[in-house]
Amino acid sequence: MKQILLAISMLMLWSCTADNNAQNQEEQQQAASSSGEAATGSFLPPTPPGGHPMAPLLMRDFWVFEFYVVDDAASRAANKGRWFRFFEDGTFESGHWQEKTGNGSWRLQDEQGKVILYLDNVVDAQDGQWEIQGVNKDQDTMTWVGISKTNTAGVICKVINLLTRPTKAQFGVE
Repeated sequence: MKQILLAISMLMLWSCTADNNAQNQEEQQQAASSSGEAATGSFLPPTPPGGHPMAPLLMRDFWVFEFYVVDDAASRAANKGRWFRFFEDGTFESGHWQEKTGNGSWRLQDEQGKVILYLDNVVDAQDGQWEIQGVNKDQDTMTWVGISKTNTAGVICKVINLLTRPTKAQFGVE
């Protein structure tokens, strides 16, 4: 039942017109990657997640964008296969397909009954703030929604758990 509701909500959001923040984020990421900006950025000092109940789940293997729902086909395609690996010390690594493209610090915070995931990447264009809206029964799929007034605003993602970095072949992307 939850999977049906997730699919319906993703389709509804897909049909909505999101602002250009997601497209701008992808353009900034591409510019940062090509300019070597990753080597010169910084991020906040990491803080271990403590006893937040969502932390052990996030620290399991790799979390991968399977669906990146936004009203821009190029951004959808460019973000499919992005991954995150969260560590106990409050740091994370991120990448796209087999390539590592960033790292930084992460934290979870409960705000007004919502679980918010903050990602502070060494590449500022890859910073993100996500509300974790749902986790399936098997705890291998989540729904992340971009927080308004951030570079992830208007984006909804289906994030899946994998043991390894994703490959294009796994997702039928060549």
